[in-house]
Amino acid sequence: MRWHDEERNKDGVLRHPADFEAWKTFDNNHLDFAKDPCNICLGLTSDGFNPFGKKGKDYSTWPVILMPYNLPPWLCMKQEFIILSLLIPGPKEPGNNIHIFLEPLIEELKELWDVGVETYDAFAKETFQMRAAIMWTINDFPAYGNLSGWCTKGEFGCPYCNIHTQFRWLKNGKKYCYMGHRSFLRLGHKYQNDTKSFDGTTEFLLAPCPTTRSMVLNQVSDINFTLGRLSKKVFGVTKNTWKKRSIFFTLPYWKNNLVRHNLDVMHIEKNVCDNVIYTMLGLDKKLKDNLEARLDLKEMNIRPSLWPQQQTNGRTYLPPTYFTMSHEEKKIIL
Repeated sequence: MRWHDEERNKDGVLRHPADFEAWKTFDNNHLDFAKDPCNICLGLTSDGFNPFGKKGKDYSTWPVILMPYNLPPWLCMKQEFIILSLLIPGPKEPGNNIHIFLEPLIEELKELWDVGVETYDAFAKETFQMRAAIMWTINDFPAYGNLSGWCTKGEFGCPYCNIHTQFRWLKNGKKYCYMGHRSFLRLGHKYQNDTKSFDGTTEFLLAPCPTTRSMVLNQVSDINFTLGRLSKKVFGVTKNTWKKRSIFFTLPYWKNNLVRHNLDVMHIEKNVCDNVIYTMLGLDKKLKDNLEARLDLKEMNIRPSLWPQQQTNGRTYLPPTYFTMSHEEKKIIL
């Protein structure tokens, strides 16, 4: 459990969570905790799964798992070292009410921070008062919203941009899409003047500032919400932003954490890859290039060469795109 402090290579290369700025900031803010390398730094994750498999009934069970980051990277994610702290039963996912189930865990984490627990060190052959802290959470996007309290759907779906999220409602696709990506480019970048390749507009807005802990606490200072079956509308915040005040803010150190919630890259990579492959192969399951998408292009008055065309037989023809593949090309990929 001392590996992260005594055996980790500290040459500035990012190999372990302890190499990151968020960990170093935590140590600087809590010197009393950081001085004992036996104190445990944890990551928390949660997601739903169907214990009955794909052929079973619709059921969602949510484990809440803790990972001890004191161990080296090749051990901290191994099954024998991760901690199953909670198992939230189904049949439905807890959703926004996950905080109700987290309360016993949060109370134990408070005790582990303030008091600790007497523990035997087998290496030093002595007992010591072990303390523990949650560094951050790691989840897919829906679970990110459940744990952080931010509404990851609707107008302000981006937790980074917060209330400065640039969005557009797609009339035919009946969903929101999020614009403003070019604001993250350097000033004067050629894409900022490129109307043809994007949504028909130029973009010179500056990128929004990262949401700081003080901004979050200020935004939820007057929030009024209830959890459980009798939950009502949320008051005291901008509509479709915060659903609740995260229970993690009851931890004494949480408000000072540089990074509080992370997105699981595995889910993002899989979903993006699935959508790209299905769209290229023209498969209906996750196809993004459909009639509704083409009608939205027409609604936005961009890319007229791709607008749907009404044929004399009454059918709608979708002109091929630059990524449209022939039957022979699809067979090569498959």
